[in-house]
Parts: sequence; structure tokens; C-alpha cells
Amino acid sequence: MQTVQRYLINNLVIAYISGYHGRNSKVYDRRLTLHRGVSNPISFTFKNEDQKAQDITAKTYELNVIDTESKKAVITKTLTILDDGSTVSTKGDASTTITEGDLLSLEAKFYNFAVREVKSDGSREVTYADTGYAAAGSIELLDGAYPEFTASTSITSFTASGGPLANTSSNIDGRPGINNNKALHTIAVYTKNFSGTLRVQGTMESTPGSSDFFDITMDGEASTTNTFSSSTGVTNFNFFGVYHSVRFSWDNDPSNTGLVDKILFRQ
Repeated sequence: MQTVQRYLINNLVIAYISGYHGRNSKVYDRRLTLHRGVSNPISFTFKNEDQKAQDITAKTYELNVIDTESKKAVITKTLTILDDGSTVSTKGDASTTITEGDLLSLEAKFYNFAVREVKSDGSREVTYADTGYAAAGSIELLDGAYPEFTASTSITSFTASGGPLANTSSNIDGRPGINNNKALHTIAVYTKNFSGTLRVQGTMESTPGSSDFFDITMDGEASTTNTFSSSTGVTNFNFFGVYHSVRFSWDNDPSNTGLVDKILFRQ
């Protein structure tokens, strides 16, 4: 049996908030590491030049993560002041969490970060990353350790040819290589005053013609035809199976002028 150790620890940052007189120099600043696909807790300790934790009970601190290329803040967080359990005052500790959602739009690369005090008049005051008066620290954002969020495929274009109903989408990749025989697929159908029918079709042909597609029954539905009546909003459906490609087709009831505005597809 293989035994694997995992460490339940936070990234820890020491910030200096008073002047430096040459004592107890900090030799280097440790780079923070963030991982995409999970939340990343970070702890901060605020000290003076003698490495003594400072009282920050009534203070507000702001973390900014800076893109080194654009020089713009891509994440801004207000730190939570922590209670150290003492009977006198909270000494020096604060924290925040960089969430999975915060990292979704960011590239895996190096970023700078800085912490500043937010004063009562709205101004900002520097804190230092080391005793050499450097304000910025370094963050490396990594991916590949955890599964990442994948955006849904958005289908907004439907043509009037080549399908079982009047309006049919292009062929959408069913990603059969990553699915198994119980593969779950989900669609969100956005309608605007739509009365009519919707069909989902699939195929295992790599270069299918229109006749290679077959109708797919949705989970919980009695037939392959899904019926809408004066529908405006979002309706969700699930279906299962392995398909090389899928497509979506819809048609109005007589005299209805509504439409299927878009379909979001996840597999």
C-alpha cells in the first residue's frame, strides 16, 4: 500500500508596518503559490522591525493581486482580522481566501501582490513585504493539479436546412473520448415566448450527414420530442450516452413567433 502525506497549511505572509532600523533583517520573501481549481487560504502576520506582532484590531487591510504585464489589479480582497484568543487585543493576524472563482479568468503565470492599510479617510498606506522596504511580493498561479471549470458550449445560431425541424444547429462535439457509457449531458434551453417542439439528436459518425443523426430521449421525458407552450425563461434537460456529435433542432407551432434564443450544452 502506498502512503501519501498531505499538508493542511495556509500560505503565510509577514508584512511590516513600522520603520526599519537594521535589526532582525529578513533575508528573503517567500513566493506564494496558488492553485487553480480550488480555494487558496492565505494568512498574514503584521510585525514591526523587531519581529513583534502588532495590534491591528481596529485596522483595515486590502490585498491586491497585480498582473505584471498590464499593471492592473486582477484580484482585490479585504482581509479578515483574526482573534488570537488573548484577553487584551488581537495581535497581528489576518487572513483571506482566493477562491476558485477568483482564478477562473487568470492565466497560469507570475503575479505581484501587495497589502496596504485602508485609512478612515479612504487613503491607503503602505505595508512592506520585507525589512528592505519592498512593497510587492510574488505569486505563482499554477494549474494542472486539480480539475478546472470548463465553460458550457453556447449555441446561438440555428439554420433552416439539414435537420428534422425548421431550425437546426451545427454539429457540436460530443467529446466521446472523455465520456463513458453512462455519460451525462446537460442542456439549458433559453426561450422567448416560444410554443413549439425541440429535439436533440446524436451520431457516432466522425463526418456525419443529416441522415446519420438519431433522436435522443431526454431524462424523464416520455418521447424524443420536447414540447413548449408560451415559454419564456430557461428549461433544463439531461440526457445520457456517448456521441461523436450532437445537434439541436426546434420548430414553432402554427402562428407562434417565439424562438429558442440559445442553448448551453455541458458534457
